[in-house]
Amino acid sequence: MKRFLLLAALVSPPAAALEWTATEVEVLHSSRFREPFNPNAVSKHILTLQHAHGYSLGRNFMFVDLTRSGNQERDALGNPESPSEIYGEAYTTLSLSRLSGKPVGAGLLRDIGFTAGINLGAKDSAFNPEPRVYLAGITVDFAVPRGFFNVDLLGYWDHGCNSGGCPGYRSSYQLTPSWSIPFSLGRVDGEFTGFVDIIGSRGAGTVRQVLSQPQLRFDIGAAFGQKGQLYAGIEYQYWRNKFGIDGANESHPQLLLAWKF
Repeated sequence: MKRFLLLAALVSPPAAALEWTATEVEVLHSSRFREPFNPNAVSKHILTLQHAHGYSLGRNFMFVDLTRSGNQERDALGNPESPSEIYGEAYTTLSLSRLSGKPVGAGLLRDIGFTAGINLGAKDSAFNPEPRVYLAGITVDFAVPRGFFNVDLLGYWDHGCNSGGCPGYRSSYQLTPSWSIPFSLGRVDGEFTGFVDIIGSRGAGTVRQVLSQPQLRFDIGAAFGQKGQLYAGIEYQYWRNKFGIDGANESHPQLLLAWKF
């Protein structure tokens, strides 16, 4: 748990300095997850807490996933298991415009930032993976009429371990477009949000992987006088070469319910 305090510490400037905040809780479910070397489709319930805020020098973002798997999971001997998992990511971005005191954006370019991040996790399965990744690079913010669209260009240093040891991965890269675009369909408001992670090979038998989680969500809280607070919809998970394992692919929708506060 101490490692996850790093996530909060990385993205916690003084509260008085905050210019905006956004926090939400998501509940997701699907029965079509795939795990490497397991022929079974696996059901999972996921509870996600995510938070973002802006302050005088830039912005911060973090999320934590709590996941419970069904007994379709298997250990290396084929025995069933129902592991729980905690996984989180945190990123801090310093705005070049804010640091220099001069706007650096023009036209389609809104700003450029310097970004650093950390990914941490633990899973109580027999394989006992403990991901730990450090990232650093630049973020390009693009001008859009509503919402946001940005692209991270990051170095990727994987120091993860498991019950078999620490593979000693080599350095790699991560390219991540992310977006959140609000829209209206008649009287119904919604959001199209998500990201795509493209992560290069890290050696130790891994290949390039692609993870995408676009969400289409609708504001159902408006019908109960809670406009902009309660959303329902679909998240589609596409993961090619999951964890960098060649041929371990995942593609399925998840039911989504989200509360904003």
